Amino acid sequence: MKKKKILLISGAVVIVAAAAAAIALQSGVSAETETVSKGKVDQYIEDTALVKCKGSQNIYIEGSGKITSVNFDVGDSVKAGDLLLSMDKSDYELQLKDADAKIKAAQSQLEGADAKNYADKITAAQSAIEQGQVALDAATRNFESSKKLYEAGVISKEELDKSEDAYKTASLALKASTAQLNEIKNGAPDYLKEGYASQLEQVLIYKDGIAKNMQKQELKSPADGIVLERNVESGSSGTAGALAFVIGNVQDMELEANILSDESYKVKVGDEVEITGQSIGGVVLKGKVSKIAPSAKIITSTLGVDQSRVPITIQISGDKGLLKPGYNVDIKIITSSKQDTVKVPDSAVFDYNDKTCVFVVKDGKAALREVKKGLEGDKEVEIVEGLKEGEVILARPDNNIKEGAKIKPLKK
Repeated sequence: MKKKKILLISGAVVIVAAAAAAIALQSGVSAETETVSKGKVDQYIEDTALVKCKGSQNIYIEGSGKITSVNFDVGDSVKAGDLLLSMDKSDYELQLKDADAKIKAAQSQLEGADAKNYADKITAAQSAIEQGQVALDAATRNFESSKKLYEAGVISKEELDKSEDAYKTASLALKASTAQLNEIKNGAPDYLKEGYASQLEQVLIYKDGIAKNMQKQELKSPADGIVLERNVESGSSGTAGALAFVIGNVQDMELEANILSDESYKVKVGDEVEITGQSIGGVVLKGKVSKIAPSAKIITSTLGVDQSRVPITIQISGDKGLLKPGYNVDIKIITSSKQDTVKVPDSAVFDYNDKTCVFVVKDGKAALREVKKGLEGDKEVEIVEGLKEGEVILARPDNNIKEGAKIKPLKK
C-alpha cells in the first residue's frame, strides 16, 4: 500500500509539473525583447598602458666625488644648459695650479734655449733638480703611506694607483731634470729647443685633460623640460654612470602598453584606441597605435606569471591635460570595425547543441534560430547569417524559456 501511495504521489507531481508547464506556455513568459537593427560594431583588445613623456631623457653623472649642490627638484622646469648639480672640484683645482706652474717652467726653458750664456740655464736646471728631488721625496712618502693604508683597507685601489702614478711621474721628472743639466753642461744641442717645445705641448695637453675632467663635476640639462625623477641628494657621493635625473616634456606624452603576443597579430599601426581609467575620471580620450615592437619580451604579471608580451606605443589625440606621466590607464584597441551591419546584444546569443543560436519571437512565441557570428564588440555581436533587420529576438533568454513558449514582452 505504501508503495502504491508513493507511486500515486509521484504521478501527481509529474502531472502538476506538466500542467504548470502547459499553463506557462499558454499564459506566456515575461521576457525582454529587442528589435534587430543595423549599426557599427567594433572588435577590440583590452589592456592597460602607462603614460610617459615622449622623448624623456635619462641624465647620468659623468664625474665622481661628493655632491655639493642639487639645484632642481621633481616638477621643476629646466632649460637646456641649466646647472642641475655640482660635485667637489678641489682636487682638480690643485691639479690645474700644478699644470700652470709646469707650463711656466716649460715656457722659460723654451725661451732660454737660444741664450748664448748657459750659466742661468745651469742654475735653473739645478733648481729644477732640487725641486724634482723634493717632489720625488714627497711622492715616495705618499706612495709608501698609501700602500699601508690600502693594505689596511682604509683607501681604495684607485687612490693607491693615483699615489703610485704621482711617484712615477716625480721620478721621471727628476731624471729628465738631471739629463737636461748634463746636456746644458755639455753645451746645448740643436734638438734642445724642440725638446722644450714638446714638453710645453705635453703640459698643455695635461692641463686640457684636467679641465675636461673638471667640467664633468658639473651636470647640466641637455634640453628644456620638466624634472620627472631626481635620484641624487646634496652631500651624497656621486658615481660615474649613476642615473641622476629624468627630464621630459609633459606637453608631449604618449602611452606605452604591452599586449599579449597571442593577440598582437590583430593589432596594426593606425588602429584607433579608446583611453579610460580612474585616474582621468569618466572622460574617454582617443589615440592611435603609432609603433609596434618587432619582438616580444617576457613580463611577469601581478600574479607572478611570466607572459610573452609585445610593446606598443600609442599616440594620444586631442587634449592631454588630464594625463600625467606615470598614470596607469585602461585602453581598448579597435582591431576591426564594420558599419551598417546586423547586430544584437551579446546577451541574446547562446550555444545550444554545438550551435550558435538566438530566440526569435515569431507569432508571439519563442522560436530557436541558428545564427553565425561576425565581429564581437562591446556588449554587441555582429550576425552575418540567420537574422534580418527588423526581426524581434529575446534580449536575455534564460533556462526557463523553451521553444514554442508564448512571450509577453517586458518594457525596457
